[in-house]
Amino acid sequence: MLRFFTAFGQNFLRRLRQLFQPEQPSRSTAEVQLTLVTQFYPPDFAATGQFMDELAQNLSKQGIEVQVFTGQPSYAFDTQTAPDTEWMDKVLVRRSRFLRGGSRKWAGRTVSSLAFCAHAIWHLLKPEHRGNVLLLTSEPPFLQVIGWMLKLLFNIPFVTLVYDLYPEVAVELRVLSQNHWLIRFWDAVNRRVWNAADAIVVPCHTMRDRIVAKVPEVADKITIIHNWADPTWIKPIAKCTNAFAQEHQLVDTFTVLYSGNMGRCHDMDTILGAAIELKNEPVEFLFIGGGPKQAAVMEQIKALKLTNCRFLPYQDKSLLPQSLTACDLSLVSVDTGMEGLVAPSKFYSALSAGRPVAIICEKHSYLRSLVADANCGAAINNGDSKGLAGFIRYLAKDPEMTQRMGQSGYRYIQEYFTPFAISQQYYRILRRAVVKNADLSDALNQSEFRVYYQPVLDLRSGKIWGLEAVVRWQHPTRGLICPAEFVPAAEETGLIISLGWWLLEEACRQLQLWRSQSNYDLKLCINLSSRQFFHPDLIPQIDRALATYQLPTSCLMLEVDDQVAMEDAAATTSILLQLQIRQIPVCIDNFGESYTSLDYLHRFPVAALKIAPSLIGRIGPDKGLSNLLETIVILAKDLNMLAIAKGIETEEQLQRVKEIGLQYGQGFLFSPPVDAESASVVVDSLQSGLSTVPDASTTEMMLSPSSQNASLVLVVDDDRSMRSILKGIIAKEGYRVIEAKNAEEAISLFQTHQPNLILLDALMPDMDGFQCCQQLRYLQNSSNDGAIAVQPVPILMITALDDSTSVDRAFDSGATDYITKPINWAVLRQRLNRLLS
Repeated sequence: MLRFFTAFGQNFLRRLRQLFQPEQPSRSTAEVQLTLVTQFYPPDFAATGQFMDELAQNLSKQGIEVQVFTGQPSYAFDTQTAPDTEWMDKVLVRRSRFLRGGSRKWAGRTVSSLAFCAHAIWHLLKPEHRGNVLLLTSEPPFLQVIGWMLKLLFNIPFVTLVYDLYPEVAVELRVLSQNHWLIRFWDAVNRRVWNAADAIVVPCHTMRDRIVAKVPEVADKITIIHNWADPTWIKPIAKCTNAFAQEHQLVDTFTVLYSGNMGRCHDMDTILGAAIELKNEPVEFLFIGGGPKQAAVMEQIKALKLTNCRFLPYQDKSLLPQSLTACDLSLVSVDTGMEGLVAPSKFYSALSAGRPVAIICEKHSYLRSLVADANCGAAINNGDSKGLAGFIRYLAKDPEMTQRMGQSGYRYIQEYFTPFAISQQYYRILRRAVVKNADLSDALNQSEFRVYYQPVLDLRSGKIWGLEAVVRWQHPTRGLICPAEFVPAAEETGLIISLGWWLLEEACRQLQLWRSQSNYDLKLCINLSSRQFFHPDLIPQIDRALATYQLPTSCLMLEVDDQVAMEDAAATTSILLQLQIRQIPVCIDNFGESYTSLDYLHRFPVAALKIAPSLIGRIGPDKGLSNLLETIVILAKDLNMLAIAKGIETEEQLQRVKEIGLQYGQGFLFSPPVDAESASVVVDSLQSGLSTVPDASTTEMMLSPSSQNASLVLVVDDDRSMRSILKGIIAKEGYRVIEAKNAEEAISLFQTHQPNLILLDALMPDMDGFQCCQQLRYLQNSSNDGAIAVQPVPILMITALDDSTSVDRAFDSGATDYITKPINWAVLRQRLNRLLS
């Protein structure tokens, strides 16, 4: 049956493509043009809709063009009609009216959801409604199929956001059996959709594990992104001043709150059992919301004649800050068997309210680790009503502990789970999906890739020893794109093989040209990806390139990441031996960053170790690290290997690596990666004995006066010449500039001057840029009175590390965006103006 639908769908899509393929490219200048598709969106009070609203608003503030296609409210009060089209701040919202229904019953909701999906497909056939990337929620569960269809039709990338894992939820709730034909069909469709998706977002690791168990091939596509709460909106309010608590007479009673859906996935029995345990004590249970289990719970309470339970309907979103803070303890429950199938979104809002939280869940729930990390409450096993009642008694008798737990949870949200912080993770995924969808094959055929070269120096003589060849993408509209943005896509599509062979050929051609023009005996270092290293054509390709350009094998050094070398030790040894026979040296790249076995290092026939930049960047203040590096140098000498320091950015780092005994090094202190023409100048300069290369652009940039009303930019870099260049660029754009030479100065200036934008170098001595960024975010989020800044100050990270791990680290530290060295000045100006607009 699946084959029939697939064949039918492909024919149908071919016909539609002819009708709806856009004739003109989009006129939008936004790099990412997102269309978010979700059935629920404000004024609906469904949790999914509220999250999507906050996500859309935060993404729009980061320069993403966002439009939303959603349904008419079905969970809002009186299911009122919302405008078909409206602007909500910078987000364009369009709503479907097709077969709109407010039924809460399963059949009615299914029909309404199917109708919404049908209208969504029709809506997205229009080019102006699609953008260049889709984000689809799992509510309704079959909505993700639209992404698969549109990718087949228009090759548009899509990201699927899985909040509820279907059909597993239906099986666990015994709606259908595991062997039912519909479940098997659903599983097959999910497999196709997830394999086609550019990224899959899940809210917890247990959901990821469930997906990988069924579809293991999509493991690398899955990213765990938690839900969030807005601590600028939901924040602690004392009960004595809380209007909601006063209205409902909760001020003088210890109140236990359950707010939200009382659905089939939630454990209400344990809560009811605790209410029975505490029926004669001064504790009140307040249930706000509704759902399938509400009627049964109310009937049980009535039958048991409990007077300590009260029910209120769903409250308007505007009342949420009041209702969540009208209690002394919040409850969050996940029923037995539902772990990893659903994500209780209310947990984050409960923490943001500054109240302790009791989680009712299974022993392996991911929520337990969050509660422990935040020190904000307790985790109770399903069915342990006495344990829940005991925790409530404990808090009721200890107001100080209740307050401490609540404050701890609030700080936890401030630090890790704000809308801004979480939207940064979505921003990264969406931007990569757009780049991934770009036709990398055409870019290769149209010669859009460039080889850049960074010199490797003999630190004793100060002269050049070799050059590392790296690839950049000179995009026709986006400028120079660093490898972190396109290499993962190239690896996933397999283009990394062709790109790698092209890099080898082009670098050998350039080396042959340099050798013919001078008598420099340079070593050419080329990094091999995992796919390239283990490819059966590796040795023939190397032989062919060396023969074509008449290069000796000794002039080439191949670099392999330490993690790649450990993927298959036996295969690695075999390949290294073949290269050793040809006298082609091999270097282990980024050594010390992970856990390469020293035993295998003894066995691998390698010629050099290139020490990871992350270690060199911490070489100054970390004495233990210096001891480790000295050990690596001794080990390299014992094994007759070269030891190369990678990522030297400061004179202090240079002095320390020399003291440790490292003879070779590379980094921005000497030269960033530059194109072939500039590399020729670099080689001549370094061979002439210059320790660094002057930047020609420095003399062209003069500071110009700026208006006192212009935006203020803080430049943070330990390199004085780089600060001078950046100041010139910023001043020419009409902005005011202040500068700091280290993180400590930056933090002080941030507190005294309140800049509108921060340009932050990633690699600095003492406190690096990543740590500085985290500290700046913490200071911004935590003033003396606990208030939170409404608009986060943009932080543009400048990093020489263009690998995906470093880029991820920049965003995780709180960076708004990043730009890599060598800096493309046009791109920098564009980012400055966008972030300051």
